Amino acid sequence: MNFILYLINNVLSQAVFIIGLVVIAGMLAEKKKWHQILPSVIKTMIGFTLINVGGQTLGMALLPLQPMISKVFGLEMLSTNIGEAQAESLTGIGTEMALIFAFGFLANLLIARFTRFKYVHLSAHVSFFFAGLIAALLKFNTDLSFIALVIVGAIILGLYMTFSCASVALFTGEVKGAEGFTLAHSSSSGLIISSLLAKAFGNKDKDLETMQISKKFQFLREMTISLTIVMTLLFLIVSLLAGPGWVSENISGGQDIVVYSILKGVEFGVWITVIITGVRMMLSEIIAAFHGFANKIIPNSIPGLDVPLLFPNYPTSVILGFLMSLLAGIIGMLVLGLFNYPIVVFPALIPTFFTGAATAIFGNAHGGRRGAIIGSFANGLVLIFGQAFLLPMVGSYEPIMRILSETDYTLYGPLLGGLLKLIGG
Repeated sequence: MNFILYLINNVLSQAVFIIGLVVIAGMLAEKKKWHQILPSVIKTMIGFTLINVGGQTLGMALLPLQPMISKVFGLEMLSTNIGEAQAESLTGIGTEMALIFAFGFLANLLIARFTRFKYVHLSAHVSFFFAGLIAALLKFNTDLSFIALVIVGAIILGLYMTFSCASVALFTGEVKGAEGFTLAHSSSSGLIISSLLAKAFGNKDKDLETMQISKKFQFLREMTISLTIVMTLLFLIVSLLAGPGWVSENISGGQDIVVYSILKGVEFGVWITVIITGVRMMLSEIIAAFHGFANKIIPNSIPGLDVPLLFPNYPTSVILGFLMSLLAGIIGMLVLGLFNYPIVVFPALIPTFFTGAATAIFGNAHGGRRGAIIGSFANGLVLIFGQAFLLPMVGSYEPIMRILSETDYTLYGPLLGGLLKLIGG
């Protein structure tokens, strides 16, 4: 059992190995030679790692904003250390989480193989933490035995992995750069909501990405440049509101706020460039290799991949989506405060960036500028209010949910928790 848990926690939970194994299986199915397989696997794994590390580091760079915004609104300072939060959150559910993750992935493969829902969820880092949410909800809201909890949890995760990919696939036809795959990301519910709102209230003809701007400002269409400028300004404005002296003493390590803000902006530019490079490297290999997997192992299957693959085609949507979701989150936080909600809730900044970007992309694809604004703002409201309902239900998993609770956690989590309480565990 210890070896199995080691394998799950240290190998299978690393999405890069899942991606590599899929490429190997696909190319072996096409009877490729080892000298063709090896370079393709290496390039795919490097491309994925660039995306993954870039995304994680870019998200981590946002975390200093949380204590600064807390200072602006006079809120309690909560820890933003992901390592500490993860260690604390796995107390009591680590084994259940690992087994649910492993058997849930197996359930996803079986569903894809033997039903008409041919979606293979390849974002293992997404399903790993969602397995933790399921384990926490089942453990702290039911009286299930260990074995029953793992079985029920794995079935729920397998269904989630399959149908989150399937539901997003219904809306990817209008999204540039999403050809040949669907998204396997825990913003799936937000993408559906954003797409439906954009179709209802948006105007697809007024595309955010083709908006006319002066030739002098054409450079802003390059994501690296625009994101660097926007993040520099965001850090500078929040630093001014929090107090330059306080920021220098508590956040920036003694740097003045101008230097600190510029460095943070440049850091964002660096990591978004890393992500874009990884996207180009990975897509050139994974789609072709997956054809062999789809043709021979799971016929007609479609890979579910991570959301940053869409970023290069939607630079303006990425920025606008983050800012609109952040604005909605702050408004929601203030509303909860006005009603004296018993739990302090703060916008989780990493999910706010990635789900805000994704929902704006889908909103823009289906409803233009207005769709991007409405969709990403609605996403921010789901994030903040859903987190408020979710936190009382997840026991020791609360610390990581305060930092990483994306739209599916904050929508499906309270619904599952409420259902479990309704049926009495």
